[in-house]
Amino acid sequence: MKKRINFILTVVASVMLANCTSDEYIGGDSGIQGTESAITFGSSFKAVTRATSNKGTAAQMLDGHFKVFGVKNVSSAWTGVFQNYIVWNNTTGTSSNPDCDWEYVGDAGTHGTVTTTTNQYIKYWDQSATDYHFVAGSPADNFTFNTNDGNIVSATVTGIAGHINPNTTGTPLATNPVYIAEPVNVPKAKFKEEVTFNFTRQQSFVRVGVYETIPGYSISEIKFYRYNESSDAWTDTKSSNITLASQTDKYFTGATNAKAAITYEWPTEGTPKYTYVYEEGLSQQKNWYGGLLNGGVKATSSTETTVANLYGTDSDMGANGYFTVIPSASALTAAPILVKCDYTLTSLDGNGETITMTGKIAAIPAAFTLWKPNTSYTYLFKITDNDLCPITFDAVVVDATNAIEGTITTVSTPSITTYQEGSVTAEGIKYKYNATTPSDTKPIYFTVQNDESGALYTLTDGGSAVGAVQVYKLNGAKTEADLQVSAPTGTDMFTLGTVAATVGKFSFEANKYGYFTPTAAGYYAIQYLTKEASGSDPAAYTYKIVYVE
Repeated sequence: MKKRINFILTVVASVMLANCTSDEYIGGDSGIQGTESAITFGSSFKAVTRATSNKGTAAQMLDGHFKVFGVKNVSSAWTGVFQNYIVWNNTTGTSSNPDCDWEYVGDAGTHGTVTTTTNQYIKYWDQSATDYHFVAGSPADNFTFNTNDGNIVSATVTGIAGHINPNTTGTPLATNPVYIAEPVNVPKAKFKEEVTFNFTRQQSFVRVGVYETIPGYSISEIKFYRYNESSDAWTDTKSSNITLASQTDKYFTGATNAKAAITYEWPTEGTPKYTYVYEEGLSQQKNWYGGLLNGGVKATSSTETTVANLYGTDSDMGANGYFTVIPSASALTAAPILVKCDYTLTSLDGNGETITMTGKIAAIPAAFTLWKPNTSYTYLFKITDNDLCPITFDAVVVDATNAIEGTITTVSTPSITTYQEGSVTAEGIKYKYNATTPSDTKPIYFTVQNDESGALYTLTDGGSAVGAVQVYKLNGAKTEADLQVSAPTGTDMFTLGTVAATVGKFSFEANKYGYFTPTAAGYYAIQYLTKEASGSDPAAYTYKIVYVE
């Protein structure tokens, strides 16, 4: 009846399967017999990037099965056709058609990864119907479909889970992947064609790693702060679990057995769609906890292959360091995520010397902190001799609906290098303002460099495109993390101006080298635009703080 079709990844990560039915009419429903009019199913899926342990073919992503519910419209009345049928991946060769990739015809019993409680029969297109409606979900046991006047109106989804709190010794959280298919309307003109479902996974994936590159030292101990859940302040409570903190209430969401509702819409014109809303079982808080870094930071590069060294350990963590998490609430406004820690440096020369660093803060820009369904996020923090700073956000998928296996949108935090003539002194590097003769103050030059290739980025004087630069005079001491939390405003700082300004300007040479002349002693900030704003996603910036004596 059909030939086997291999799974092929396309630009939208979809797979199409050819018609798959038995040559023989098995019974259970009257209809037009003949193989050409049998109802068949295929599947498509939007593959998440680098995230899930069951990645691969559609069958693997869906754990080998999905539940389907289908109805038909005859004389303006909806009646059931597929009442909670299970469609399973055929891998054993024992179904009615051994060459079939997907099958729904069979007696009650075990089929692949699922068990049906009733016999399931072949179905045929009813030429007296005007159209059919189909919906689907996986795993089958998580979905209950509901009808009104015979038509499919909603579904209840249960058993949804996502990591949020440490789980260093407990039973791993059961985070079975939950996939929802977009509803399908099949008009009469499309009868006899395969019904193809487009599935999207509802969970997100997050992993957070830390590594250090301090010459002559190792980090023998590290402790992370958490943000107070009931007040606007850090707590004194610290642990070795990597902790992502937000100043926004209920920024992170977790669950062990949440319940959600799907509402289906079937417009007369246009494409059917669904809305998905969590109803109960969620836990929301300001802090999210990653792996446990017992014994300090063991990774010395972002390419560390031992997962525990870079991402720590946790019972809920997958083999590749990812946690399955609940996506961010849709009502949230993007805000920076903070990491604050103390750590102890131990000399590698064997003399036992230690140095304790306290209260070091890094920030993930708001543009990368709202977790979307079917999307994976990797946050890597590098500890250098310039204190803790974020270096890269790997596998941040800007458009999850077009995420395909093996494709990554990598957003690197560039390095901003500064230099002032005469700044190298016996006491170290010092930038200076000549208060006696301000006109003799030397300009401070800066470049923005790709962390991996070393190439210099092109700079522009302001604007909303990547590469735009602005320089600010701060009213007080601030860190790069402070500026991620509170972007430059008139109350905290003022602009030195652009190329057109006559005082305190910054200019460019060959669009690669910028410079500005300090107008007073104090703190200055160089701001570089790394990602443009897009819709509700804010722009992302990199900052460099310079203190001028």
